[in-house]
Amino acid sequence: MSKHNHTVSNQTQVDALSAQDYWDISHAVTRLFTEAPDESPPTDATLQLLTTRLGWDVGGFWIVNELRMALECAAFYSPTPDSFKNFETVSRARRFSFGEGLPGSAWKSRGVVCFPDLGKQENFPRLSVAVLEHLHTGVAFPLYVGKKVLGVVEFFSRERRVLAPATQDFLFPLGGQMGVFLERLSAGKSLEAANAQFLLVAEAASLAVFTIDEQSTILFANPFVEQIFGYSPEELIGKKLTLVMPEYLRHVHERGLANYVATGQRHISWEGVPLPGLHKNGREISLIISFGEFLRGGKRVFTGFAKLRTTEPS
Repeated sequence: MSKHNHTVSNQTQVDALSAQDYWDISHAVTRLFTEAPDESPPTDATLQLLTTRLGWDVGGFWIVNELRMALECAAFYSPTPDSFKNFETVSRARRFSFGEGLPGSAWKSRGVVCFPDLGKQENFPRLSVAVLEHLHTGVAFPLYVGKKVLGVVEFFSRERRVLAPATQDFLFPLGGQMGVFLERLSAGKSLEAANAQFLLVAEAASLAVFTIDEQSTILFANPFVEQIFGYSPEELIGKKLTLVMPEYLRHVHERGLANYVATGQRHISWEGVPLPGLHKNGREISLIISFGEFLRGGKRVFTGFAKLRTTEPS
């Protein structure tokens, strides 16, 4: 097998796979799907194969949740997983609508999408965490049958990457091949597994992670909340999220959440919002907050990510 890529000017990486490489990868993907147990798409194994063989640092496998009409992360893989824990946590908890972010863009265009410089993309909600973990280039392709998109696979690199025309020409039909297999299998079990995996990676994240219900009751808090807010997870679970907010913001939060639950209308951004928090010792702290809505056990809940604000937002 040929080397995955070679270096050109300004440390840009260009794909350099042979026709035989592409054939081998396609054949390996076919084998994974045809040997998969009924109703169990081989999302993890397929993603690992593609990320490794195509030479990317990070891969994500997204499934369209047709009830919510949104993409949800069913698998995440990196050959060096400890380097991307925060990006994994945010990706697994995130949902993308039609046209939103890199996965949503591939869904909408029904084609291969490349973001050569993530920092210059306005439509990339995970930018702050991607920058934190030095991810530079992203690419995604849809898994489809006819005009229907069933999922999306995305890859990221810490190096600048230029997607070779041969790779683009390979990824699009590969998405059709995978889409046919995926249609024959149930995606539900992969989403259930993703929910369980989210809890595992959130425990290890170096961001404060909260999950709350529609009444703002904390259902989950990861260990890192103690480093930022001074409370252990056990002290927070079952309490209202307003406990870690300054008093003057509590009514604003409660009113805004109630209004969103009733109308579905957002009045502020949900990504990278600078907001104050309240430490257990009564000290106000400066934070950057992101959050999103998703389903857990058939119920609508919200997950938020908080980090200390150390620089002015770009």
